[in-house]
Amino acid sequence: MGVQRAPYPYYALVELSPCGELALSLGYSDRGVIEVFKRRVAEWFRVYGDRGLPWRARVDGWAVLVAGVLLKRTTVRQVLKVYEEFLRRFPTPNALAEASEDEVWALLKPLGLRHRARQLIELARALVERFSGAVPCSFEELKSLPGVGDYIASEAVLRACREPAPLLDVNIVRVLRRVFGVEPSKGNPYEDSALLGIAKELTPRDSAEAVELAYGVMDLARKVCKARSPLCAECPVKDICKWFSAQRAQH
Repeated sequence: MGVQRAPYPYYALVELSPCGELALSLGYSDRGVIEVFKRRVAEWFRVYGDRGLPWRARVDGWAVLVAGVLLKRTTVRQVLKVYEEFLRRFPTPNALAEASEDEVWALLKPLGLRHRARQLIELARALVERFSGAVPCSFEELKSLPGVGDYIASEAVLRACREPAPLLDVNIVRVLRRVFGVEPSKGNPYEDSALLGIAKELTPRDSAEAVELAYGVMDLARKVCKARSPLCAECPVKDICKWFSAQRAQH
């Protein structure tokens, strides 16, 4: 499925200081810690990351959007049961736009969320009606689609449009909060200038490297930097992690 290219306005959403000043504002004297984080997480991902997940091998815009919608508040294990069959049955927005809700629900029953079937049909029909079945590359246009929020829109821009874009979900936010010592606001992380600033600094300009780093942080959060009982001894960035340093000082 093709994509419609448009400038990605994300980096204009927050005014950032030069790299050195940003690093200093985070409590570091230079940018070195950011580069260490990027290098170590990428190296860790190449060894321990879940590189075989089927949606990570797909870079067409439709497949990226489908994966994003299916994975919302759903486990990887559940989505693995339906993802490839879903795209085999509905390889394009046009194919899904013509399907009935009952037909789609029959395929998505393992997820246990009927509204997800309705949402995907609405997404497909919006793409067909507004973009002739193509996936746009404008962040704002993507966000205007049914079921597509900041994170899914960013991932589509990054992976399908090959434009560097910071990804911020609850797991990535947890890693950034702990490592860099930033307390995010309780609202949308994409509206948190501190978090978005760090994510922007961490995002390589090369889209392939940006994808690798983002997935590395996601997998690190899920396997090591867990919300409860994190496995700090196994973390590749523990020596630069403010949270780990504070925990160690307390014991």
